[in-house]
Amino acid sequence: MTDTLVIYYSFSGNSKKVAEYVKNKLNAEILELEPMVPFSNDYDQVVDEWQNNNIKRDVEIKPINIDLSKYSKIVLITGTWWYGITPVMKKFLKENDLAGKDIIVAASNAGWIGHCFKDYEAFVKGNIKGKLNLLFSANEGERDKMLTSKVELDNWIKQL
Repeated sequence: MTDTLVIYYSFSGNSKKVAEYVKNKLNAEILELEPMVPFSNDYDQVVDEWQNNNIKRDVEIKPINIDLSKYSKIVLITGTWWYGITPVMKKFLKENDLAGKDIIVAASNAGWIGHCFKDYEAFVKGNIKGKLNLLFSANEGERDKMLTSKVELDNWIKQL
């Protein structure tokens, strides 16, 4: 059994691609976080509901069926919603104590990282060893194109 767990939430699929890459690179286990009630597939509707992504606002998430105490290394990956980490990742971090674990964090975005890393620091009661701004294209039709290089991604992974 591995001592590394990749935990992610992905609305568009970009964070999921990175999470799967990291899982394979580290031979880790993976945990996908999901909202209890899925967000709309209509981006504009999600924007209307979550644009004021207050750090204190909660969304219910599906229960996780994994024993976090079995892992000493954690990788957290989520998208950026209005300059902060997603409500799904916030809820997970509010409900789970990661103290004493080695942690690296990443936030995928199209150029608007905002306060994501401050959000992670506010919730993670562990040792953040590395941070990565996962930059994706903002161009229509290319939003799944990662602009962060594989070298940057691999160097971030090595920090764990």
